[in-house]
Amino acid sequence: MRRLKRAVALAVSSFCLAGCAIFAVDMAPDRPDQPWNPATTVTGEIIPGAKALPDSTGPGYVLPSNAEVASVPPPPPGVDLRRAYMLPELIDIAQMNNPLTRTAWNDARKVALAAGIAESTYLPRITASAAGAYLTSEGNSSATVSAGNVAVGANTSTSTSARGTISAVSLQWLLFDFGAREAIIEAAKQASVISNIAFTAAHQQVIYDVSVAFYLNAAARARAATAAQSLRNAQAVEAAANDRYRNSIGTVIEVSQARQATAQARLVVVQATGGAQNTYLNLISAMGISPLTKLRIADVSRRSLSRTWRRRWSASYRRRSRAARIS
Repeated sequence: MRRLKRAVALAVSSFCLAGCAIFAVDMAPDRPDQPWNPATTVTGEIIPGAKALPDSTGPGYVLPSNAEVASVPPPPPGVDLRRAYMLPELIDIAQMNNPLTRTAWNDARKVALAAGIAESTYLPRITASAAGAYLTSEGNSSATVSAGNVAVGANTSTSTSARGTISAVSLQWLLFDFGAREAIIEAAKQASVISNIAFTAAHQQVIYDVSVAFYLNAAARARAATAAQSLRNAQAVEAAANDRYRNSIGTVIEVSQARQATAQARLVVVQATGGAQNTYLNLISAMGISPLTKLRIADVSRRSLSRTWRRRWSASYRRRSRAARIS
């Protein structure tokens, strides 16, 4: 009787698991030659685990667009889009918003918690366990007794049930381990120091990347400004060449050369403008904020060097001049 009940329970469980697997197939596309038409919310977000829609008259092999994801994310908190930021302020924004610093901080906290868990090995360990059991049994017996011409029969049925609970609490406290726990704790503390060093290195890397990107962007903007001024000069020369040609003073060759110089200056302006945009994107990426954020970067092209750097530059220039004269 018990074996039959177990077999029935096993069969029912297998059937339920197989039914779950069959129902999960509905999440896949219906046909191999038709596009997948997923169920979406009002904003276009795909609903995970939902059954694919049978209608294949959708946009074809194109995923639906999510309006919430396509929206422009807001700028980081504390960022003023009307203010021109210098390098120290950009570094401060990067340290607060770059995912690398946040990841390194979480890693350092995780390793520090692991060191605290290692110190818990000095404490006693208490274990509690409980187990319950239920037992039932049923039986039938019959007996017949004959006395002369009279037969007497008796049927007996028995039913027995029992319940029991076993609970136990144990206490373990390791007192002597010959320095094993101390070594484990010391290794965990050293790992915490290493993670803190990695945290500092992450900040140093962010500072370095932002600084390099900042000065590359400043140089690119200076090149763009120089290219724009060169274009204006080329246009002025072209206008003068046209005036000379109209007054029968200049030649066609002068006009053609002036037009060629203007076209080349326009190309240089386009290249310099693209380079400035690329360096700005690199700066925003190094800061770890949204690339759609429109920050104003302060102009440092007219900032003079400090006295210390001027003295160093002058000394280096004099050494190179003496080396050139000697050679």
